[in-house]
Amino acid sequence: MLKSIIKELCPPVVLRAARALRKTEPATTSAKVGFFGNYGSFDEALKDCGADYQSDGILDITRRNTEKIRASDQAEISPVLAPFLSSFFLAISAVGRETVSVIDYGGALGAHYFHVRRLLPAKYKLRWMVVDLPRTASIGREVFGNEELSFADELDPSVDADIVVASCVFQVLPRPHETIKQLLSIDASHFIFPLIPLTELDDDRLTVEYVSPAVATMSIPHWFFSRRTIESSLSSRQQISTWRHAEYTNPVDGKPCDYFGYHLVPIRGAANDASNGL
Repeated sequence: MLKSIIKELCPPVVLRAARALRKTEPATTSAKVGFFGNYGSFDEALKDCGADYQSDGILDITRRNTEKIRASDQAEISPVLAPFLSSFFLAISAVGRETVSVIDYGGALGAHYFHVRRLLPAKYKLRWMVVDLPRTASIGREVFGNEELSFADELDPSVDADIVVASCVFQVLPRPHETIKQLLSIDASHFIFPLIPLTELDDDRLTVEYVSPAVATMSIPHWFFSRRTIESSLSSRQQISTWRHAEYTNPVDGKPCDYFGYHLVPIRGAANDASNGL
């Protein structure tokens, strides 16, 4: 069932690296940069992306950034990263074991693993699996894999997980709500989903994001979600914390759109009710 999840991933999942650089790189004045349109379907948005939808430029940037994180001798905790780490270490404590398994969906080249590993006491062992695109997973295995960190280009339904992470990924998927529900069906005890763009509109809005040419020649369909629709998709699990990423916004129609994170757990009694046929 979950094997199909990876097929939902779009090549520019690693676009989050580009957004960080876009704040410091000068844009070409004649270029179209930002979020545009209000599309009725993902295929319609793809047509406007054209050939710029496929690019390895961001993957190269992500590789260099991940190498820097791995090589650093100190933890650099940004305001965007801090709430994820708080939720993750809360989940580690709640799991209550010294070996913890993690599925990092759309986790690129494993940057989250290297951040966590630097801060986690050595007595804790991780089984961290990043699920991403075939090309990304191949580079991950070759360059970043180790005895704790592995990479896959499809998700094996038999793999156990204590914690499921999906950060800054739903907004670039063709069927994001379907993917959210599939991820929440995994038999895990904690689900951590940072960096989801939310609006107070009644419905989701699908745009095309045009990346600054100073970063890469790329465009990609990008969702801005209605809070109502996202929280409906998350409703099969209990929210134990939510947060707004105060340092991370993107403008839509000249207005800032905020990004939010969710930490969810199974609803108490749901498993027992299901086993009793209730």
